[in-house]
Amino acid sequence: MTHTNTQDSNYDWASTQYTDKEVSLLVIIQENSRLPESDQLRYQQLWRKCENETIGDDELAEYQMLLSQLEDQNLKRIEALMALARSRGNTLEEIIAELGINKRILIMVKRR
Repeated sequence: MTHTNTQDSNYDWASTQYTDKEVSLLVIIQENSRLPESDQLRYQQLWRKCENETIGDDELAEYQMLLSQLEDQNLKRIEALMALARSRGNTLEEIIAELGINKRILIMVKRR
């Protein structure tokens, strides 16, 4: 069964037909696109402190925990993107362009 996804989101899913499996992958991609807002804001604050070398030990531990969480989410998102690309017979770059995802993700993939 295929779906036309008309869900309001950051991704342009409405114009493409997706199977149930592909919809599941899209949900994983969306759910793992960023930290919850409060954690994202805290991560950015701590990142700035780390960059300015003004971070304390407790804050450093908190920053490392949030960084680990973000890396786990990135891995899940990239794996789902690659599975979606394979299922559609596309490259990772083509799927990222199709979904309208910021190309910054490619830099993270290539660094690892």
